[in-house]
Parts: sequence; C-alpha cells; structure tokens
Amino acid sequence: MKKTVLVSICIPVHNTEKLLPRCLDSVAEQKFDGLELVLINDQSTGKDEQGRNCKKIVRTFQKKSKIPVVYIVHNQYVPLLETRRELVEQAHGEYILMVDSDDFLAPGAVQILYEAAKLKNTDITCAQERIYRINEGKVEVSDFHYASFSDGEILGREVLDSWIIRSETSAFLWAKLIKRELYLTAFNAIPYLDCSLSVDTAIYFFIAYYAKSYYGINDVVYFYLKNEGITNNKPISDLKKWRRHCTVASVFTLLLTFDGNLTEEEKEGIRKISRSLMKYSILRLRTQVIPELRPQAREMLCDFWGQNYVETVEEFLDEVKV
Repeated sequence: MKKTVLVSICIPVHNTEKLLPRCLDSVAEQKFDGLELVLINDQSTGKDEQGRNCKKIVRTFQKKSKIPVVYIVHNQYVPLLETRRELVEQAHGEYILMVDSDDFLAPGAVQILYEAAKLKNTDITCAQERIYRINEGKVEVSDFHYASFSDGEILGREVLDSWIIRSETSAFLWAKLIKRELYLTAFNAIPYLDCSLSVDTAIYFFIAYYAKSYYGINDVVYFYLKNEGITNNKPISDLKKWRRHCTVASVFTLLLTFDGNLTEEEKEGIRKISRSLMKYSILRLRTQVIPELRPQAREMLCDFWGQNYVETVEEFLDEVKV
C-alpha cells in the first residue's frame, strides 16, 4: 500500500553539486514517516568532490534512503520563481518544506516542524536557523541567525504585517513548514515572473497575505550558508548575470500593483524593502561590476527600475557618502 505523503521537501539545484551531498544526507537522516523529496535540476552542470553530477548524486541518495523522489530536469533557462512554482505543483505532501541545495537540515527537523504544525493547526510553522560557513573543507556552525524570527502565534492580517511593517518575521521560505494549499493559493496570484533573485519576497508576500495563522518555535532546524550564491561578493563580468540581479524589479512591480486593499503602512513596507534592494543594487554596480561593463549595467538597471528611481537612490547614496 502506497504511503501517504505528509511533507514534501522541495529543492532547486543549480551548480551546487559540491554542497548537494551534505544537503541530501541531512534529508536522508530525517526519521519521519511520510516524507518525499522533490528536486529540480535547473540546468545544473557542476560536479561534487567525487566527480558526480546532480543525477548521480540523487541516485546515491535513492540507494541509501527509502524516501520517494520526484526528479525533474530543466534543459533550458527557467527563472527561480517559476522553478519554485513547479516544485510545489509536482509535490504530493500536505505540507511543503523548501530547502536550498547549499544548506542542510538539523536532525529531526521535519518531525519537529510537523508536530508543531499539527499541534496548532497553523498554515505557517516557522523555526530557527543558524548560519554556517565552510573553513578548509570543514563545516563551522555559528551562534548567529540570518532571518528575523518571532515565536508564538500570529493570526490573520498580522501574519503579513509582522513581516512587511514591523520586520519581526522574515520572507525566507526555508525553515518554514507551509501548507501546500496555501502555496498554491499564493502562486495563483503570481503571474509568470522572469525573476531569480528575491523570489521568496514575492512568494511569501502572498503566502502571508492569504494565511490565517503563523506559529514560531525556538528549535533550530536549518543551517544556512551565507554569501556563496549568485549574490556573493565576486566580481560581475557577465551582463547575463547582472540581468538576473536586475529582474528583482518585477517583484516590486507586482506587489505595488496588487489590488488587495493594502493599507498605506503595508505599501510603505513594500517600498522600504524596494529602496533597500535598490541601494544594494547600486552598491553592487559600483563595486562588483567590472569597470568596462558599468555603463551598460547601469543602463540595464534603469531599464528595469526606471531611470528616475535609480537616480533618486544614487543621489541619496552620494549625500550620505556610501
């Protein structure tokens, strides 16, 4: 008899093969009956320390784990937001747990989140995370967390406002067990978006908007690798990579044009996040984009965000000498 899937762990993979085995090992070690893994190989071409590509790493996982796997391959570019949409659509669980392929779960993470979700019957169950780094091949877990976190229950519109107005919670999808039906409702409100950065902001906005309840617990269930992805501090010498950064503008176009009777405080919360990301974009333009590409990169930034908006934030940064 086929087991009922209670929780679907959803993982997008793009050139993180060196870290993927650790991530999948942490999934395999979960002692939870009713788990499934949904993994999308998003044009990933990397290899791990043993020379294995994504498919071979997943095969190794399947040999040592009884957790059923839904494995999907993208042979052409798909924006990360759309990859997350597909992960949820292909999942079978009552709940979704998003995991980034360069991160890993704590032992017992799924059981802890699931029991808390069932105890309170909440739409969103959130636990804590800790930052980890890799030093000379060894994992070093810090005592610091990256995401804002609030424990206890939050109900109704306060689920959205606790994040968008007061920054008491975060928009990161990891370390959150969320009902699949709520994910589907959120994605139903999001049109196709060519966006691969800050996609959690767009998705979580609608999750929080439609959610009836949130429950935060103090258990540490997730370990987050900071500054190793496409937002790291490496020089940007490719306009295609820069374009991916610029596409975040589509997130705020969507949110600020959403007809959902948002309060002025909520709208200002969205604008505040938008300004923060624009400041970050300009600083990256000035410090990380190689000099010969900066004129084209700035023009691209203006195309996505609007020249007046870019110039306004530039003037602010110049005034405060950032």
